[in-house]
Amino acid sequence: MAGATRRSTRRDASVKEEEEENDAVVEKSDEPTDEAMEEDVEEEDEDEDSDSDDIEIELRDDIDVVAEHEQAEKEAAEAEEKAKIEAEEAKAKAEAEAAEVAEREEEDAAAAEAAKVASTMTGRRVLDVHPLGSYTFGTKRARGEKDATIANRMLRMKSAYEKEGKRRSVAAICLVNQHRTPHVLLLQVNATSFKLPGGKLRAAEGDIDGLKRKLRNKLQPDRDDGLERHEFDVGDQVATWFRTAFEPQMYPYLPAHITKPKEEHKMFVVQLPEKCYFAVPKNLKLLAVPVFELYGNPGKYGPEIASIPHLLSRYRLNLETAS
Repeated sequence: MAGATRRSTRRDASVKEEEEENDAVVEKSDEPTDEAMEEDVEEEDEDEDSDSDDIEIELRDDIDVVAEHEQAEKEAAEAEEKAKIEAEEAKAKAEAEAAEVAEREEEDAAAAEAAKVASTMTGRRVLDVHPLGSYTFGTKRARGEKDATIANRMLRMKSAYEKEGKRRSVAAICLVNQHRTPHVLLLQVNATSFKLPGGKLRAAEGDIDGLKRKLRNKLQPDRDDGLERHEFDVGDQVATWFRTAFEPQMYPYLPAHITKPKEEHKMFVVQLPEKCYFAVPKNLKLLAVPVFELYGNPGKYGPEIASIPHLLSRYRLNLETAS
């Protein structure tokens, strides 16, 4: 009995142990494996993907972000280009104005320099030539000529040279305007003899003072006439002529072999007043001869008077003076 009981007990224990083992296996089989877990994850991902495919993004038809961005960039570029063009135009305008101002200043400076040169280079460089109609002409008592012929004049000059030495004389170039052409005032002695206003200087008399005295004697009214007398404005000395012998021929230079010239003759430009009264001795005739007639005509007027157009070329003759 006892032995049967033990066997039964062992059997029961063995059965019980086997059942426990089976339960453990079942529990173990119920736990998810790694592969099963991975499959579950993939299934979840697939489920999520399938869910996202179902989402729709709605875009408004009136909003185009790309187009708006491009439009903004275009407007910004246009604004920058416009600003650049305006800046260049402003710069060009400023440069043009500066150039204009500089050009105007340069012209003003050139005009001022020209005026300065005209007024400072050996006296006055611009001559105002007033119309002939601005002047009044008359006569006064005759002043007789000392010599009837040129030969007599040479003899008298030789006699005076032996007493006084070299003869000194002056002459005035006086201009008037007629038909916009400068004319030179000449004194006509006879049909073939012409001379400029002027004459012989006194001993130790200055050139300017002596010429003014001669102009008063030849062109101004006498003091007892009661007429107004004007002072002449003696300007530049423009030429010096020399008489080398007691003969009519004179030279605009002193030859090297001549140490004692017989006469020294100086020519001055005289600025006439705007208006005045000329009174000429009755035995003389006052002529206004155009410069083009004097040019190249020494046979009629003599070399000294014929040289006047050349002498005047150094001046700017202002013929626009009021009448």
